[in-house]
Amino acid sequence: MPFISKASDFVMVDKDFVLNKMPVANAAYVKVYLYILALSGTACEYSVIADALSMLESDVVNAVRYWTEQGVLSENNGTITFGKTQPVQSDIPLSPAPIRVNKSDYTASQISDAVIAVPALKDMMAVSEELLQKPLNPSEMETLYWFYDGLGLSPEAVLMLIEYCVSKGKPRLSYAEKVALSWCDRGLVTPEDISRYLRDSERVDEDVKYIADKMGIGGRALANGEEQYFSKWMNEFNMSREMILLSHEYCLMQTGKLSFPYMDKILERWHSEGIFTTAAAEEEHTRHKSKSKKPQSNANEYEYTDLEQMLRGK
Repeated sequence: MPFISKASDFVMVDKDFVLNKMPVANAAYVKVYLYILALSGTACEYSVIADALSMLESDVVNAVRYWTEQGVLSENNGTITFGKTQPVQSDIPLSPAPIRVNKSDYTASQISDAVIAVPALKDMMAVSEELLQKPLNPSEMETLYWFYDGLGLSPEAVLMLIEYCVSKGKPRLSYAEKVALSWCDRGLVTPEDISRYLRDSERVDEDVKYIADKMGIGGRALANGEEQYFSKWMNEFNMSREMILLSHEYCLMQTGKLSFPYMDKILERWHSEGIFTTAAAEEEHTRHKSKSKKPQSNANEYEYTDLEQMLRGK
């Protein structure tokens, strides 16, 4: 037998976590927890963790939220601790919100002087005109300058913002302003953060298109309510395309038709029970179907047959 020396650098993992928490958790969430554990006492952005684990930043955030709900982690003012009462062991701050400045605080001469003094701003204005395919009026120049000076976006980031709005078929600065505020609230200020977010969003859009095609609704635009369901399932519940399609399959089997509320109830149950694989979901479905054939001992227990009757109006 070969002799293996004990490493001096190691991470202590709680026994309860290994035996009870880990078996029922999403494998990606386990990766995030172990990585955070290894970073104990180190400041690190969510985006850095996502890059290191080849994951979406939203998945890292969801993982931290999941472990917080399970009592494994605690988060307070951007600082993550292990357990609910233990002292701080890991410091992973969220990007701070930028200081906001009102557009009306700027004067025309102030904007003009800044554009003349900073070549990058002059280029930003010129390229924006090309992207929007129209000359900029004073109000629009004020808005673009506000993106730069008020929200803290670099000229490159501002152009990425305009390109994004144009790609969505909404080449209007009023729309760009809403997007810019949303990005800043998410801590998306640098071109690198924005680029990563756009790549993540593109993947999500591809997943939604794939699922919609499989569900037979890919030939039309999704209604706002349907988009909200998809966003909830993929971002809040962190369900894969396979899990969503499995819920759709069970929905058709039980109701004979597509029902987003029915699918939502199934996925909500899987999420609450920490079920994130199709194998575990199929086992859970079989278990609950067998339970539904027996007298219910708990009046609050949800059964698929109850939801089916509700949706059919019986």
